[in-house]
Amino acid sequence: MDIQILIDKLKKANELSTPVQKHTLIVNEKSETQGALFFIPIEAREYKVLIPAPFHTEVLGSENTPTHQKIVMHKEAFILK
Repeated sequence: MDIQILIDKLKKANELSTPVQKHTLIVNEKSETQGALFFIPIEAREYKVLIPAPFHTEVLGSENTPTHQKIVMHKEAFILK
């Protein structure tokens, strides 16, 4: 699935400005952070969007909870199957 399709689905459902409810950091066996995985529920499915390190800090570094728009519009974001 293309990230643009997910963006279109979020626009249609008016969910772009909704804060992300669920995410996790990806950490390897050496305790190095590899990125952040965001779970975006839409149309009875949960899409997994990964933002790799070090770019995930741009999204998680602010004091506000990131929105769906901030996640899917990030230039390094991609969907996992």
